[in-house]
Amino acid sequence: MHQAFRTTRQRIRGTTMIEFCLTLPLFLLFTLGMLEMARAVYLWNMLSNATYTAARGAALVDATDGAALAAVAQAASLPARGGGMSLGTNGTDARIAISHLRSDFGVVTSVPACPSQNIVNCNANPNGASCVRFVRAQLCAPGSGAACEPATYKPLFAGKALGWGFTYPSFAAVVPAASLGRQAGSTEVCPGP
Repeated sequence: MHQAFRTTRQRIRGTTMIEFCLTLPLFLLFTLGMLEMARAVYLWNMLSNATYTAARGAALVDATDGAALAAVAQAASLPARGGGMSLGTNGTDARIAISHLRSDFGVVTSVPACPSQNIVNCNANPNGASCVRFVRAQLCAPGSGAACEPATYKPLFAGKALGWGFTYPSFAAVVPAASLGRQAGSTEVCPGP
């Protein structure tokens, strides 16, 4: 009788091990899938906020100061916020491109030489080609240059092997041009238009 009880116990122990082996992959698949979805939603929200922050900051910076515009874009970008989480397919982060727009949302081809000149240009012709009315910041893929191709999401857990991934939208944020770096009461001397 004692021997029969022992074999039943060993059989139950083996059944538990089989159940564990069958449910563990499902549990891990569900858990890692939830972590991946949470990361994708987090990055989506962060990138939307980053482009808005860059546009808002660029509206207050001189349009001709490339170093200041690059600093604004870098401060608002993902590495500054997320500790360098990679997004692109080649393992580098996407960049934020800043552009200055006219009243018809076309890109300003000849940016005014200084913020005061922008005020003069806009007072003379609010719809002119050299009047900055809006500032746009958008997310671009790394190495896309002036074309600003969309960045792609890089999965954390084997998403490449499964073909799981997507392309981000540009998250374009457009804000009205504010001072563009003009200091109230300053008497700056600008070169001509």
